[in-house]
Formats: sequence, structure tokens, C-alpha cells
Amino acid sequence: MVVIFHRGLRVSSRHLFLTLGDWSAIVLAQLSAVYLRLGFDVGHEYLLDNWGSLVGAVLIYVLVFYAGGMYEPPTRTRRVDFDFLPLVVTGIAAGLTGLVLYARPQMTIGRGIWAISSVLILVLAYALRRLFMSLVRRGLFLKRAMVLCDHPDRAADLLRLLKDNSSSLYSVVGLAVCGAVPPAAYVGTPPVLGTAERLSQLTEAHDVSVLLLSVSPMRSHELLSRLRPLRYVGVEIMDYVSLSEELAQEIPLAHINDEWLMTAALNSSVMQIRKIKRATDIVVASLGLVIGVPIMLLAGLLIKLSSPGPVVYRQTRVGLGGKPYVLYKLRSMRTDAEAHGAVWSGKTDARVTRVGYYLRKWRIDEIPQLFNILKGEMSLVGPRPERPEFTEKLAAFIPFYDERHLVQPGLTGWAQVRYPYAASFEAAARKLQFDLYYIKNMSFLLDISILLRTFKTIFVGLRHEDDSFLPHADKLEELLVAADAPETPSQPNGGETP
Repeated sequence: MVVIFHRGLRVSSRHLFLTLGDWSAIVLAQLSAVYLRLGFDVGHEYLLDNWGSLVGAVLIYVLVFYAGGMYEPPTRTRRVDFDFLPLVVTGIAAGLTGLVLYARPQMTIGRGIWAISSVLILVLAYALRRLFMSLVRRGLFLKRAMVLCDHPDRAADLLRLLKDNSSSLYSVVGLAVCGAVPPAAYVGTPPVLGTAERLSQLTEAHDVSVLLLSVSPMRSHELLSRLRPLRYVGVEIMDYVSLSEELAQEIPLAHINDEWLMTAALNSSVMQIRKIKRATDIVVASLGLVIGVPIMLLAGLLIKLSSPGPVVYRQTRVGLGGKPYVLYKLRSMRTDAEAHGAVWSGKTDARVTRVGYYLRKWRIDEIPQLFNILKGEMSLVGPRPERPEFTEKLAAFIPFYDERHLVQPGLTGWAQVRYPYAASFEAAARKLQFDLYYIKNMSFLLDISILLRTFKTIFVGLRHEDDSFLPHADKLEELLVAADAPETPSQPNGGETP
């Protein structure tokens, strides 16, 4: 497989519209709040005296908006997130602004101005995104794209990816075909415009700015000599993996190999990123325990009063490099939940206690893992650790599953905020695609973004997803039933599933 696309530093019209719109909305909201609260004359003097604090508030909002994913287009499966996101991200930004600028005896900005500006920013940010979607439906911000494919099935896969991400901002004008399959075989697809031999003429004739590549790895090597000239005239070239990475923000397992993984691993700043992550882990985990210990004490009391058994349980999980370690959690299930072996948690799991349901919903049961983070066994952000008895079976049927053990497991992760609850092997395979995306794109800003989205997930509550991913579902479920996992001394309380 040859990597033939690199996004570089190009800024799309969508990002430019939303970013400039948000900056204008934030500044306008701050100015309006001052004048609404104080009037024009007093407000003008107030602005001159406190301009530094107001600029600081604008910067906080801009950074939180970026890290919180406000500039990603909604997909059909994330439409609710798109509507809910401005509320959550604006709330977080308002809270941070309050802590930085107002949490001291001599406040630099009044509480009334802070409250009014927060509400105005929320209203304007939501209205801007409604306007954006209205413009998209009218054909604005769309890139004219042509699909280059060598088989109808591959063309259908790529078109399905675009359809599932209906706000992808790509408008497919037609197909260019190559290989032995005749153009007449492409039925039920956009029109066939020509063959690969005429790529340059076709892109110019149809004003194509993006070429979407959906061919076999061997074919991509053969096409390089025809694709290179297009890059020199400004045509973007995206293969299926790159398109999936951009739209769905996951790496499709069926379209990658060891060569792709090796190329994705060529990140010279990984060691620096890990050092920053470790420092952040220690600081945040320490602060989290200061806040979390009282919550754990209250939760522990409720657990004791509602069901017999210990409050904290220990369970073996697989960590960095495939090495096992003991993970701590608050017990949310009955102590006999796995008397017949390890099983996946279902959508309506009768093994979860009444208190445990709410502990899981708000992720309070995860707080003890801050101790795992301080011990260096986990990070704040990374692939969620799995149990050894499940890992063996998952690795046997899911390609590249062990790649997730190349980084430290996390308290939360990209897969958790994008596909929150794995209730089967099929869901675990889908989550691996998000984990691979994180491993490839790991950065401090991405970690901050994931942490912010985790707060949003907590506010909404965890949810199950449909399990319709792997073709070997029946066999995997049979293996799961056969995976006998009796309780051991290191797992005295059992009863908990991923």
C-alpha cells in the first residue's frame, strides 16, 4: 500500500467559515454583554480598563471550541452530538473562563457580564451551525470530486462512506474507471466519465478539485505515474483510508496492512508526546483524586448499603506491551455476576446493581483508576484496557488488534467518545478502528479534545451501539461462551465487564 495523500496545512472553506464566525460571535457577545449590562458610556470605559481580561476570555473560548470538536461536520450517526455540542462546549468554556477570570476576590469582569456573554455565545454558536447546515443543503462549501475505482464493489464502498457521512462536503460528479471491469458494469452509481488514461483531461473538463481513490493496493502502485501530474496542478488525491480518517475519524481494518501501519508509525515526536502525557497524567490525576475521594466515599457507602460485597474490586487487564496489571474500579455489579465465566455486558444487563447503573452512567466507578494512572500503569487518554481472556480471542479474529498495546491504556480514549460502549466482539473491532486513529494522530491537543468530549459523554450518559460489524459474529460469540474465566485471587470480586 502506498500513502499518496497528505492533508498538509490547507484550510477548508468550512473550517474558515465556522472559525471566523465563532471568533466574530465571541467578540460580539462580549461587547454586547458589556453594553447591555453597563450602558454605552460606562461600558466604553469598562472596555478600556478591562480589555486584557476580555481578550483572555475570547482566547479561552476559541481554544475550547477547537479542542471540543466544534469544527467537525456532523455525520448521520452524530447528528444529536452536533446539536448538543455547542451547549456542552460553551458550558465548559464558560466554566474555565469563570475559574480563570472570576474565581478571585477582586474580579476583573463582573458576574453579570460573564453570564450574559455566556448565553449570547451559546445562542450565536448554535445559530451559526444551523446556518452552516442550511448553506450546505443549498450546495455551498462542497468540493467537486471524482472517484477513481477498479471495481464496482470498491466504488460502492466509497460511495457508502460518503453517504453515511452526509455532511462530508464532497460532491461526486462521476467515476473514472480502470482495470479489467468494463464501464458498463458500474450500474446504480454516478455516471462513468471515462478511464484512467484520461485523468488529466477529465479533472480539467469537470472542474474536479479532489480525486477519491478506491482501488486495490497493487493498482495504486500502477497509477502513481498518472496521479503525480494531478498533484502539481492542485488536485487533492485521497485514498479510502485517508477519506475514512477524515470523515469517520477511524482507520478501516479491511483497507490497511503492515506497510500502512509502518508508515503511520513514523512520528518523530512520539517520545516528546509521551513525556508531556506523563506530566499531564500526574497533575490531572492528583487534582482528580482531591475532588474524587469524597465522591468515592459517598459512592462506597451507597454500594455497601445497596448490595453485599466489597466496594472496590480488582481485575486483571492488559496494558502497555501486552503486560497484565491490576485495575481498580468501584463495584457496579453483583458479586456472582460471572459465576459461569466472563461475558459481555448487554444493553439491559440484569447483573448491574441499582446503584451500579448510575455509577456507570456517570462514570463514577472509574475514579479509582486515577491510582493506576499515578502508578504509571495507565494514562488519562489511550485505548481502554481489555481483560486477558477477551484479548486472546479478539487478537485471533481481529487483524492488528495487538497494535493498541503499543501505547498506554487510558481512562478514556478516542474510541470511548466516538463509540462509547463495546457490548460485543463486533463493537470491539469497530472501536479498534478508532484506537488506530488515535495511535496514528496522538497529540496533546487531541488528548485535550478527548478529555473535553468525555465530559460531554458523561453528561449524556453511556450508550450501546448496534453490533453489525464483523462477518464472523456467530463464531466470535461461540468463542466468547467458551472463554471460561473463573475468578482468581487477583480478581476477588469478579462480576465486572469491559
